[in-house]
Amino acid sequence: MKKAYFILSVLMVFGGFSAGFAQGKTVVSTPKIEVYYFHPTERCPIDQSIEQNLNKLMQNSFAKEIKDGKIKFQVINTDDKSQAKTVARFDINVQALYLLTHKEGKEIKNDFTRFAFDYGQSNPDRFRASLKVEIENALK
Repeated sequence: MKKAYFILSVLMVFGGFSAGFAQGKTVVSTPKIEVYYFHPTERCPIDQSIEQNLNKLMQNSFAKEIKDGKIKFQVINTDDKSQAKTVARFDINVQALYLLTHKEGKEIKNDFTRFAFDYGQSNPDRFRASLKVEIENALK
């Protein structure tokens, strides 16, 4: 009887420790949205304008969401070998703009490259306003 009581006590103690460790774990969540702008080392004025307007949009409209981890925003040089793993996730040539959303465990890639090159320099207000709406809708 004493032996059974001792074993039960030991199990309860270790069970309490493991429950305490489980509660102390930090859960790293996937951002709801990821925004990636890819560019090569050699850049044209359109390419630079896209990045400049994208940075402006993200800093002015989504700084809190980036800080809170809801949005991941990265500008990536495709010639940088340390970024090869991230670049390989996408079917890109050199320049690209992608908005990724995560819903119900699925990753949905939206390619905004053509849009970026059409409006990133020629109509930056439209570029920022349209992307802002896309990102806000994805956050809902």
